[in-house]
Amino acid sequence: MAGTGADNERQMLGLFLVPGVYLRVLAETVRQLGYNDRQLYQGLDFTHEDLKANDSRVFVTDATLMAQRALEVAGKDGLSFILARELRLTIHGTLGFAALTSPTFEGALDSVRRYLQLRAPFLSMKQSIAGDKVLVQLCAEFALPPISEFLAETVSATLILLTEQLLDRSDAEARGFALEEGKLPGVSVHLRGPEPAYYQRFAPQLPVRFEFGQPEEMLIFPRKLLDVRMRLADAEASRMARDQCEFELQKALKEQGDIVLAIRNMLRMTPGPLPSLEAMAERFCVSSRTLKRRLADRDTSYREIVEAVLKDRAIQLLRYTNQSVSEIAYELGYADLSNFSRAFRKWTGKSASEFREDGPDPAPDLGP
Repeated sequence: MAGTGADNERQMLGLFLVPGVYLRVLAETVRQLGYNDRQLYQGLDFTHEDLKANDSRVFVTDATLMAQRALEVAGKDGLSFILARELRLTIHGTLGFAALTSPTFEGALDSVRRYLQLRAPFLSMKQSIAGDKVLVQLCAEFALPPISEFLAETVSATLILLTEQLLDRSDAEARGFALEEGKLPGVSVHLRGPEPAYYQRFAPQLPVRFEFGQPEEMLIFPRKLLDVRMRLADAEASRMARDQCEFELQKALKEQGDIVLAIRNMLRMTPGPLPSLEAMAERFCVSSRTLKRRLADRDTSYREIVEAVLKDRAIQLLRYTNQSVSEIAYELGYADLSNFSRAFRKWTGKSASEFREDGPDPAPDLGP
């Protein structure tokens, strides 16, 4: 469980915590499928009883390990779709209530997009309009290869099941969105992974088509669906729930304590070119100006943090791989090899080739 003091030196802080209720429901689902759920907790510093507390939070690292174990014993049974069915509205707390009481589906979608990180800190949502379609892309904030397909299936299925349950059916039908053979017309889910063997067993129970082997994880809605009323639309109640979500979000940000460490950890888990200041500010739900000010209060800047992470990554690639300097520069996001060469010399006083030839020093600054 997330704690204080020395525990805060763990990799995951603040927003990198998962509500314990999700892990509790995961374990209960594994048990309902006939497996021993106690093995999921082995070596972890929390128990099933700990997860019953309303405010229990679990480090993403521990949550990932627990999910991986659950997959090993029950993944073949379609754990992702069964779990999505068990993650009912009330489990999502104020976020679920904010979505339920939104005046329209557009407002519900906006609440989920903004506050998803409170429930799933490893994901964010990007929404765009393409003609008469609304594209909602699920973006992984950092790589979780052992469970990435499981997460994509579970989160997308949960969102779709809740969408079907929360829409005002009479208004949806009046706007041309009556269920057709149990499916919401014009709505689909795209997932990167291959179609799992168990999918066809669950397909008739799902209110939309799931299409596998796609370029991106994405939920696709007809644009006109945004105007459909929610079943318990109540603008005032929704506003109050969103205010509470905002309070929880700001509280989570404060719990991060060391904003520099939080950003550094996030950057270290981001493959490829690192995000811009604006993208990072959006991830923390603040303006770029506010993020600049917070970092200035810590006598640093976003550029300095990025360069420190790039330096560590470059040194590790030079030391532990056979990639060429050009390949390393490209992997780090440098379009021009000369720019990388200048940066590396500034960091170490040597060229990348000299560093590789001369040995291990200077060692990367691994931080706290």
